[in-house]
Amino acid sequence: MSVLLGGFEPFAGDAINPSREVVKALDGRAVRGVPVRGLVLPVQHERARELLLPALAAPDLHAVLLLGLAGSRARLALERVGVNAMDYSTPDADGALRRGERCLAEGPPAYFSTLPLPAILATLTAQGVPAYLSYTAGTYLCNFSLYTVLHALAGIDALARGPAVPAGFIHLPYLPEMVAAHGREEPSMSLDLMVRAVEIALEVTLAPSR
Repeated sequence: MSVLLGGFEPFAGDAINPSREVVKALDGRAVRGVPVRGLVLPVQHERARELLLPALAAPDLHAVLLLGLAGSRARLALERVGVNAMDYSTPDADGALRRGERCLAEGPPAYFSTLPLPAILATLTAQGVPAYLSYTAGTYLCNFSLYTVLHALAGIDALARGPAVPAGFIHLPYLPEMVAAHGREEPSMSLDLMVRAVEIALEVTLAPSR
Protein backbone atom coordinates (compact mmCIF):
# COMPACT_ATOMS: atom_id res chain seq x y z
CA MET A 1 0.00 0.00 0.00
CA SER A 2 1.01 3.62 -0.40
CA VAL A 3 -0.26 7.12 0.35
CA LEU A 4 -0.07 9.88 -2.25
CA LEU A 5 0.82 13.25 -0.71
CA GLY A 6 0.69 16.18 -3.11
CA GLY A 7 1.73 19.80 -2.86
CA PHE A 8 2.50 22.74 -5.14
CA GLU A 9 5.47 24.66 -6.42
CA PRO A 10 5.89 28.29 -5.31
CA PHE A 11 3.74 30.87 -7.11
CA ALA A 12 2.70 34.52 -7.11
CA GLY A 13 6.23 35.75 -6.53
CA ASP A 14 7.02 33.66 -3.44
CA ALA A 15 10.24 31.67 -3.36
CA ILE A 16 8.74 28.93 -1.20
CA ASN A 17 5.46 27.07 -0.80
CA PRO A 18 4.71 25.34 2.52
CA SER A 19 2.82 22.56 0.77
CA ARG A 20 5.94 21.63 -1.21
CA GLU A 21 8.08 21.73 1.93
CA VAL A 22 5.72 19.44 3.84
CA VAL A 23 5.65 17.00 0.92
CA LYS A 24 9.45 16.98 0.78
CA ALA A 25 9.64 16.39 4.53
CA LEU A 26 7.26 13.42 4.48
CA ASP A 27 8.19 11.81 1.16
CA GLY A 28 9.53 8.32 1.83
CA ARG A 29 8.35 8.17 5.45
CA ALA A 30 5.91 5.54 6.64
CA VAL A 31 2.68 6.38 8.47
CA ARG A 32 1.11 3.39 10.23
CA GLY A 33 3.47 1.26 8.15
CA VAL A 34 2.25 2.73 4.85
CA PRO A 35 4.90 4.54 2.77
CA VAL A 36 4.23 8.12 1.68
CA ARG A 37 4.87 9.02 -1.96
CA GLY A 38 5.37 12.75 -2.49
CA LEU A 39 4.28 14.56 -5.63
CA VAL A 40 4.97 18.26 -6.26
CA LEU A 41 2.57 19.79 -8.78
CA PRO A 42 3.03 22.76 -11.09
CA VAL A 43 0.70 25.73 -10.64
CA GLN A 44 -0.89 25.07 -14.01
CA HIS A 45 -3.99 22.94 -14.36
CA GLU A 46 -3.20 20.86 -17.45
CA ARG A 47 0.28 19.88 -16.32
CA ALA A 48 -0.97 19.23 -12.79
CA ARG A 49 -3.63 16.88 -14.14
CA GLU A 50 -1.04 15.08 -16.30
CA LEU A 51 0.95 14.27 -13.16
CA LEU A 52 -2.02 13.43 -10.96
CA LEU A 53 -3.91 10.96 -13.14
CA PRO A 54 -1.16 8.33 -13.50
CA ALA A 55 -0.41 8.54 -9.78
CA LEU A 56 -4.08 7.93 -8.95
CA ALA A 57 -4.13 4.78 -11.09
CA ALA A 58 -1.48 3.04 -8.95
CA PRO A 59 -2.97 -0.29 -7.82
CA ASP A 60 -1.49 -0.01 -4.32
CA LEU A 61 -2.96 3.42 -3.60
CA HIS A 62 -4.51 3.55 -0.14
CA ALA A 63 -5.21 7.27 0.42
CA VAL A 64 -4.65 10.67 -1.19
CA LEU A 65 -3.99 13.93 0.63
CA LEU A 66 -3.33 17.12 -1.29
CA LEU A 67 -1.90 20.27 0.28
CA GLY A 68 -1.89 23.89 -0.83
CA LEU A 69 -1.27 27.42 0.37
CA ALA A 70 -4.01 29.75 1.61
CA GLY A 71 -1.95 32.58 3.07
CA SER A 72 -4.88 34.53 4.48
CA ARG A 73 -5.87 31.69 6.81
CA ALA A 74 -4.45 31.36 10.31
CA ARG A 75 -5.45 27.72 10.79
CA LEU A 76 -5.22 24.55 8.74
CA ALA A 77 -8.31 24.48 6.52
CA LEU A 78 -9.72 20.98 6.08
CA GLU A 79 -11.56 21.33 2.79
CA ARG A 80 -14.90 19.57 2.52
CA VAL A 81 -15.77 20.23 -1.13
CA GLY A 82 -14.20 20.75 -4.54
CA VAL A 83 -16.33 22.61 -7.09
CA ASN A 84 -16.33 22.35 -10.87
CA ALA A 85 -15.03 25.87 -11.44
CA MET A 86 -11.86 27.67 -12.45
CA ASP A 87 -12.08 31.40 -11.86
CA TYR A 88 -8.94 33.18 -10.71
CA SER A 89 -7.24 36.52 -10.88
CA THR A 90 -3.77 35.37 -9.78
CA PRO A 91 -1.90 34.19 -12.89
CA ASP A 92 -0.82 30.57 -13.02
CA ALA A 93 2.74 29.45 -13.79
CA ASP A 94 2.22 30.29 -17.47
CA GLY A 95 0.85 33.75 -16.69
CA ALA A 96 -2.68 32.68 -17.66
CA LEU A 97 -5.95 33.63 -16.00
CA ARG A 98 -9.14 31.56 -16.00
CA ARG A 99 -12.57 33.13 -15.81
CA GLY A 100 -15.83 31.23 -15.48
CA GLU A 101 -14.43 27.92 -16.77
CA ARG A 102 -15.10 24.41 -15.57
CA CYS A 103 -12.54 21.97 -14.25
CA LEU A 104 -14.23 19.30 -16.34
CA ALA A 105 -16.77 20.17 -19.02
CA GLU A 106 -19.07 17.23 -18.38
CA GLY A 107 -18.37 16.78 -14.68
CA PRO A 108 -20.86 17.19 -11.82
CA PRO A 109 -21.05 20.52 -9.96
CA ALA A 110 -19.03 19.33 -6.96
CA TYR A 111 -17.47 16.45 -5.08
CA PHE A 112 -17.14 16.10 -1.32
CA SER A 113 -13.90 15.05 0.34
CA THR A 114 -13.84 11.41 1.39
CA LEU A 115 -11.35 11.91 4.20
CA PRO A 116 -12.58 11.46 7.80
CA LEU A 117 -12.46 15.22 8.34
CA PRO A 118 -14.38 15.45 11.65
CA ALA A 119 -12.09 12.84 13.20
CA ILE A 120 -9.01 14.58 11.79
CA LEU A 121 -10.21 17.91 13.18
CA ALA A 122 -10.91 16.44 16.61
CA THR A 123 -7.46 14.86 16.78
CA LEU A 124 -5.66 17.98 15.58
CA THR A 125 -7.53 20.15 18.07
CA ALA A 126 -6.82 17.73 20.92
CA GLN A 127 -3.11 17.95 20.11
CA GLY A 128 -3.10 21.74 20.02
CA VAL A 129 -3.01 22.23 16.25
CA PRO A 130 -5.23 25.09 15.03
CA ALA A 131 -7.56 23.79 12.31
CA TYR A 132 -11.14 24.07 11.08
CA LEU A 133 -13.54 22.61 8.53
CA SER A 134 -13.76 24.75 5.41
CA TYR A 135 -16.42 24.75 2.72
CA THR A 136 -14.47 26.81 0.21
CA ALA A 137 -11.31 25.54 -1.43
CA GLY A 138 -11.45 28.56 -3.74
CA THR A 139 -11.49 28.36 -7.54
CA TYR A 140 -7.74 28.29 -8.18
CA LEU A 141 -5.34 25.35 -8.65
CA CYS A 142 -5.98 23.91 -5.19
CA ASN A 143 -9.67 23.48 -5.88
CA PHE A 144 -8.90 22.20 -9.38
CA SER A 145 -6.62 19.48 -8.02
CA LEU A 146 -9.14 18.44 -5.37
CA TYR A 147 -11.95 18.21 -7.91
CA THR A 148 -9.74 16.36 -10.40
CA VAL A 149 -8.65 13.78 -7.84
CA LEU A 150 -12.14 13.11 -6.50
CA HIS A 151 -13.58 12.80 -10.01
CA ALA A 152 -10.84 10.44 -11.14
CA LEU A 153 -11.07 8.25 -8.05
CA ALA A 154 -14.85 8.04 -8.35
CA GLY A 155 -14.38 6.46 -11.77
CA ILE A 156 -11.40 4.27 -10.93
CA ASP A 157 -12.87 2.89 -7.72
CA ALA A 158 -16.25 2.19 -9.28
CA LEU A 159 -14.69 0.25 -12.16
CA ALA A 160 -11.76 -1.67 -10.82
CA ARG A 161 -10.14 -1.16 -7.48
CA GLY A 162 -12.85 -2.09 -5.03
CA PRO A 163 -13.05 -0.15 -1.74
CA ALA A 164 -13.00 3.60 -2.23
CA VAL A 165 -9.69 5.38 -1.72
CA PRO A 166 -10.15 8.26 0.76
CA ALA A 167 -9.00 11.58 -0.65
CA GLY A 168 -9.10 15.25 0.24
CA PHE A 169 -7.29 18.56 0.61
CA ILE A 170 -5.80 20.68 3.39
CA HIS A 171 -4.90 24.35 3.00
CA LEU A 172 -1.85 25.59 4.91
CA PRO A 173 -0.97 29.09 6.20
CA TYR A 174 2.17 31.00 5.30
CA LEU A 175 5.50 29.99 6.79
CA PRO A 176 7.07 32.59 9.13
CA GLU A 177 9.89 33.28 6.67
CA MET A 178 7.30 34.11 3.99
CA VAL A 179 5.68 36.68 6.27
CA ALA A 180 9.10 38.16 6.99
CA ALA A 181 9.78 38.44 3.25
CA HIS A 182 6.39 40.06 2.63
CA GLY A 183 6.97 42.65 5.35
CA ARG A 184 3.34 42.89 6.43
CA GLU A 185 1.00 41.52 9.10
CA GLU A 186 -0.07 37.99 8.09
CA PRO A 187 -0.84 34.72 9.91
CA SER A 188 1.80 32.01 9.79
CA MET A 189 2.64 28.55 11.12
CA SER A 190 5.94 26.75 11.56
CA LEU A 191 6.94 24.01 9.14
CA ASP A 192 7.43 21.54 12.01
CA LEU A 193 3.85 22.03 13.15
CA MET A 194 2.50 21.69 9.62
CA VAL A 195 4.44 18.46 9.09
CA ARG A 196 3.13 17.03 12.35
CA ALA A 197 -0.41 18.09 11.48
CA VAL A 198 -0.27 16.32 8.12
CA GLU A 199 1.14 13.22 9.80
CA ILE A 200 -1.81 13.30 12.19
CA ALA A 201 -4.26 13.63 9.30
CA LEU A 202 -2.71 10.60 7.62
CA GLU A 203 -2.64 8.61 10.86
CA VAL A 204 -6.35 9.20 11.38
CA THR A 205 -7.15 8.38 7.76
CA LEU A 206 -5.17 5.12 7.92
CA ALA A 207 -6.45 4.06 11.35
CA PRO A 208 -7.39 0.35 11.39
CA SER A 209 -10.84 1.09 12.82
CA ARG A 210 -11.88 2.91 9.65
